[in-house]
Amino acid sequence: MPSRLRPLVLVAVLVPALAGCTAPEPVTVPYTAGEVTLDVGQTLVVDFGEVNPSIGDGWAVTTAPDDAVLGEGDATYPDDGESAPGSGATLHYEFEAVGAGTTTIGFTYSYRGEEGDPEGRTEDPTPELTVTVED
Repeated sequence: MPSRLRPLVLVAVLVPALAGCTAPEPVTVPYTAGEVTLDVGQTLVVDFGEVNPSIGDGWAVTTAPDDAVLGEGDATYPDDGESAPGSGATLHYEFEAVGAGTTTIGFTYSYRGEEGDPEGRTEDPTPELTVTVED
């Protein structure tokens, strides 16, 4: 084989092999989605939109998912870090799909230490999300 073709053959072999090494794309849904299906290994991202934790505006998990189906959820604030102190930020909860099955996650909204939303700031102050994970 001519020496100038060897790099091309190497690339042709490695690119498909490395393509299988990438992490699966996360599945992002709004907290009002109601249900979602994903594959084992994917990350579920539940989007709560903008909250302002500095004034007690936030969400919490009230019904944890079955740990055989989803890992423990982590709250993340994926903003770029340019928000001013005390201002709002986007809130996500992320869960890794660890096994096949169906589970439910419950959340609750709170404002200034009080659960619920008597002033109508959210679409649903106590949403539940049914998650189905497939092999």
